Amino acid sequence: MLTMLERYRHAAALAPGKLTSLMRNRRVDPVWTGDGDDFWYRRETHGDEQFVRVDPGAGTRRTAGSLAELGIHSESTVVPPGVLLGPDGRGLRRRDHNLWLVDGERETQITFDGEPDFAWGALSADNNMVVPFRRMGLDLPPVGTVHSPSGRRVITMRPDERRMATKHMVENLPPSGAARPQVHEWKVQLEDEGAPPPPECRVIDLDTGKWVSVDAGDGLVSQLMVNGSSEITWSADEAHLYLLHHRQGGSRAAIVEIDAATGERRDAVVLDEGPLYEPNQFLYNLPLVRVLPDSGEALLFSQGDGWGHLYLHDLTTGERKNRITDGDIVVRDILHLDTERREITYLAGTSSDGGNPYWRRLYRVGLDGGTQRLLTPEPADHDLVAPEPQFFHLVFGQGKPPVQSISPSGRFFIDHQSTVSDPPVILLRDAENDGRIVFELERTDVGPLLDAGYVVPQAFCVKADDGVTDLWGVLSLPRHPFDARSIPIIEDVYAGYQTTHSPHAFVGGSKMAARQIHLPAYNALGFATVMLDARGTPGRDRTFRQWTFQHFHTGRGLEDHVTAITALADEHPQLDLSRVGVVGHSYGGYNAARMILMFPDFYRAAVSSAGVHDPRKMPFGRWDWHLGGEVDRESDAYLGLGNVQLADRLVGDLLIMCGEIDENATVDHSYALADALIRVGKRFDFKIRPGVDHYRMGPYQSMNIWDHFVRSLYDEKPPRDFVPEQG
Repeated sequence: MLTMLERYRHAAALAPGKLTSLMRNRRVDPVWTGDGDDFWYRRETHGDEQFVRVDPGAGTRRTAGSLAELGIHSESTVVPPGVLLGPDGRGLRRRDHNLWLVDGERETQITFDGEPDFAWGALSADNNMVVPFRRMGLDLPPVGTVHSPSGRRVITMRPDERRMATKHMVENLPPSGAARPQVHEWKVQLEDEGAPPPPECRVIDLDTGKWVSVDAGDGLVSQLMVNGSSEITWSADEAHLYLLHHRQGGSRAAIVEIDAATGERRDAVVLDEGPLYEPNQFLYNLPLVRVLPDSGEALLFSQGDGWGHLYLHDLTTGERKNRITDGDIVVRDILHLDTERREITYLAGTSSDGGNPYWRRLYRVGLDGGTQRLLTPEPADHDLVAPEPQFFHLVFGQGKPPVQSISPSGRFFIDHQSTVSDPPVILLRDAENDGRIVFELERTDVGPLLDAGYVVPQAFCVKADDGVTDLWGVLSLPRHPFDARSIPIIEDVYAGYQTTHSPHAFVGGSKMAARQIHLPAYNALGFATVMLDARGTPGRDRTFRQWTFQHFHTGRGLEDHVTAITALADEHPQLDLSRVGVVGHSYGGYNAARMILMFPDFYRAAVSSAGVHDPRKMPFGRWDWHLGGEVDRESDAYLGLGNVQLADRLVGDLLIMCGEIDENATVDHSYALADALIRVGKRFDFKIRPGVDHYRMGPYQSMNIWDHFVRSLYDEKPPRDFVPEQG
């Protein structure tokens, strides 16, 4: 029998920061050379790294110890910090709240009326990253700004924060080492302060300096700051530009055509799909919209028939021409659009073949419909990198081109094929030949991971609370339980409408089920672990997806978690339903607290990390997906979204955790829940980590979570001799 100290040390060896180093060649990120569809990539060996050059057309690959040996000379365009480079080589930068044109050594002022809190190309202060960006010393290029194909024109915007109130955050131990606490501040409009003023938007001719205003008072450019160039399409003559107009939680969407010379706008295509329209079920993915000005067409995502399909529309008449995609599928990402061949390549999920509906599959289809082909038929998840919002690349891309899984011609693609229990096989495939495998690039080596004690999860499917709907998730059983006949359970939860949570690919995939990396440590401590996607989350049919929209009479999908874990215990009698804990971060922190409050007879312990507990404290509009665009913010339905109203229901052991300088889920949310619990005389634990923001959860926080569940679910004392790593 392992001692508790040995279990903690084992858990630390399998902590999130350790898992990647225990696998070799988990990913192949191709660098396309520009010479046809040739690419190169790095591969890991036992003691070094190698470089591999691949010629897909010839079906050859060469390996060497350096790029030079492969005939590759790395050349990159060095963009000056803070400059948004245009197609013609000229760039834009921000200075004194205005835009300046950068042309070699020459800089010319383009706008002249910028002012503090109303600056052109400025990042809105409610971006949740003010303090990290300040600390990184980033000279951000203009955001919400997109060049035309020639580089002559730009569309740009400036958020109006002049009348917004300032929010403050105190860092008691600033990194400078100064004795005096540092106060961070930013502008934000909270839910109880009404709608913020709209941004101003212009189209500017960079050759002449002339500009026209575009009416954006109805939220027209609400996504331009994040999506950037992915949001805008220009006509070939640059006389018009097109973008999607949609407000989260609303039923209406439109493709808006803007006259670049006058700023006038018209709704070219309009969809109204009550009660809720979504341009993509996955809120962190790009909208599934493409505009084809040359052919006068636009394709849009719609769930009108109950699934998630792409449809083709006429830009002139606004009429729907045809459905592009087929079957019981949900389109997730567009990876390649060939306008000459009129073909689109995209990722989608389906359960029509009886498989896991969350597995990503790659398809190709003609825009006129009826020719859909599945290019990845194997029963597994097929991970291909999808285009991401421009903002993330501008800030974090470090001047490198974005990773793309599909070759420049669109013919070849790199497929990371895996399941939660089967390690990745990384394949080069030929899309023009129905996804034929050209050859295997890599097979991920997970030997060190398994040797370290990693427990391979099991995928499961159970029924929802309605007794009909399938729910999918993963279960990990500990290799060394304290008592093999009675194993306590920890559920890691998100339960958000924004994205799926449960993993469906092998651990360590890109941006996929990130919380999966916390399960091995819980297993090492002897706990069984569960992750689940219940009704109201994306990736499924419209009824499943919109289950929690305006369903105020329900637990908004959380009942499904209780039902699913109960069903798992029927199948695995060693699972102890009298000792169930739940942990979550961010929106998961909100729901972890909500679950122990809503189901006090089921969840015995909870850890709410960086949760949001009072809806009034959120930036305006953040709850609209649940409520719809128009809602009475004094109504019981609105206030009932918060956890503070449920404080009197606490029975089990609750740990509230938060970072001192978290801009996303600000510390006052945790204080609000703590205050509500104090007012009704409830016992709970409250931990605030100095100097920690929303995105950094190190070994010490992990140890706090382990300690809480060891005390609550084992009734044991954590080992005093265990010291977590610094970080």
